[in-house]
Amino acid sequence: MSETTIREAKISDCDSLVSMMKEATDEMNFGTKLKLTAKDLEKDAFGKSPNFGIYVCQSAACDIVGYVLFYYTYSTWEGRSVCIEEMFVSPSHRRKGLASALWRRVVQTALQNDCKRCNLTALPGNEFLLSQGAFDLSVLEGWLFFRQTKEAMELFVKSCQVPGGVLIREAGRNNCKTIRKMIQDLADYEKMPEGPKLSAATLEEDGHGETKFYRCFIAENDRALLGYTLFFFTYNAEGHGVYMEDIYVSPEYRGRGIGLALWGKVIQAGLDLGGTRCDFAVLDWNIPSIDIYKTKGAVDMTEASNFHFYRMTREVMEKFAKC
Repeated sequence: MSETTIREAKISDCDSLVSMMKEATDEMNFGTKLKLTAKDLEKDAFGKSPNFGIYVCQSAACDIVGYVLFYYTYSTWEGRSVCIEEMFVSPSHRRKGLASALWRRVVQTALQNDCKRCNLTALPGNEFLLSQGAFDLSVLEGWLFFRQTKEAMELFVKSCQVPGGVLIREAGRNNCKTIRKMIQDLADYEKMPEGPKLSAATLEEDGHGETKFYRCFIAENDRALLGYTLFFFTYNAEGHGVYMEDIYVSPEYRGRGIGLALWGKVIQAGLDLGGTRCDFAVLDWNIPSIDIYKTKGAVDMTEASNFHFYRMTREVMEKFAKC
């Protein structure tokens, strides 16, 4: 570690980073294909309002020997979170604590921004992640990772229609109290009523403040708010993506296509950014939702590619950051 430096990536690193991303995707065989060029990465990471960050590990010879790519996410239970999308160290520099150092730097930055969780995706039984205090949510709670490809996204939005008498629009500050109630309704349905901890005021600050940690669409008619979907943008070696954190429609308004219309808006937002995928999670017992997702081209990546969700809690993050 004494011969290496962890620092923020610079424009001049883009060629090395893309080469290393190619090496990482080939080695991990995780279903992701490198589609970025150095110019793409330069534009996305150092252009206007990037939605992700990269730290690199630089050797004493000034070579880039590792990197971590991360972005901020949002939990409707606890609020601000961070996701480590990619973390890789060159084989010649492994077993020197560099991956832990990269991870720790992200956690330290996330804590400075009041994040409550650190999320990662990996194969089951990842001893490195488990040894650092992360736990496997897919095993403990039954969360499955679903993904739509760009082709499936485009097919879906072409056929998606908003039901008559329903308006779908971006949520405003004045909608946060009702959205907070619906978040609780969704948690009750998911059999996790104690989950949501954040307040309507926190929702307002994080979604409508100077830094926006999430976006939200609502469905309404002339009488009431009918449902919502909360999402954020992602990034990996394929480029931009979108993650749908929550989607909920009040029971009395289900079966009318409102949920599909909300989902379609999220997908369109991702496509507008040049996104190549729409990701989301669903509990393994929620067969009705799983069946709907599959009919729209979403693939269960936990089943197909063994994707598992891992998480560090705030308490574990704080201990890890001080190591």
